[in-house]
Amino acid sequence: MAYPTLQFARLSYGTADFYSDENNQNAFIRINADTTSGSPIITNVGEQAGGAFTTTELKVGMTLVSSGEFASDVTIIALDLGSNQLTVSANATVSATDQVMRVRPSKGMYFFASASFAKVGTGEPSDLRDITGSQDADYDSNELKWGIAASLAATGSVTQTVSGLYGQYEITDIQSRISNTEMNFFATASDSIPSFIEGSGSQVSAGAGTLMVSQISNNLMTIAGASDVGGGGQGLALAAYQSAVGSVFSTLTSGSGGGAAFPHTGSAQITGSLGVTGSSEILLNNTENFLIKNAVSPTQSLFQIDDEGVAQFRAREGSDGIPTAVVGGLYYTTSSAFLGVDGV
Repeated sequence: MAYPTLQFARLSYGTADFYSDENNQNAFIRINADTTSGSPIITNVGEQAGGAFTTTELKVGMTLVSSGEFASDVTIIALDLGSNQLTVSANATVSATDQVMRVRPSKGMYFFASASFAKVGTGEPSDLRDITGSQDADYDSNELKWGIAASLAATGSVTQTVSGLYGQYEITDIQSRISNTEMNFFATASDSIPSFIEGSGSQVSAGAGTLMVSQISNNLMTIAGASDVGGGGQGLALAAYQSAVGSVFSTLTSGSGGGAAFPHTGSAQITGSLGVTGSSEILLNNTENFLIKNAVSPTQSLFQIDDEGVAQFRAREGSDGIPTAVVGGLYYTTSSAFLGVDGV
């Protein structure tokens, strides 16, 4: 079986062009809109000067701030820009017209403006034309997704990079390609994939300036030598291991260790002994069988239960000989059945 070789490169960004829950949070998008007391729907959404970007960059999950109209920050849960309206996570406390509202990425969502691409040596990605966001209209689901490894900062200190602390994020949307080596894009953490979950006390650092961009396979990104990435140091080049090792081993822990040891679906092959403590259930679908086979002759089924619930033992033939008699033993030939009992 062939395994993919994960390609990688480097992206650079500046603090002034990086937008997050804590960096440039009041300068990302500004809108004018109306609210109705007791309703979560914001209407007559229009552009407002002062934001770096426009309603085109609005996304579900972003945070909206309008302190006079809502009791606290709210989250955008639905967009209908064709009707110039959006829905948020709480009802407005007052009715208002043409109010200025600020929108920023929520925690775990990041927008990089004018990020520049660099590649050491040859090979893919040769430039940004090889990189696509997983939510882009032209994304091919048969191709690998792309992600970034980023240096992290503690929450509350977005520009102060924590040495040796890294995170992984999926590139979800390339908002615009300024050139073949410069783009604006969104990257997000995951709520469910362990290696892409962002810790509650960390966030992408606004002060690091360098990202490693890599293809993603089986929820894992690649590692590289520092000189092959060309910036960010050896720590960033190996960052994917920091997230991957913990997440992979957490899925292999025993049930007593808090992990789900064997919650797998599909096929599995175990060589050696398997011990099961407690109850065990084997569920068969309509066309599935439960089989016990001879390891020396794998095509030879010793015992099976078919999809109708019929148990079937292998019938011994003349060349197989007569097995050693044991109390409670049972074996078949093509014409007889034998049961082992104490001699009388």
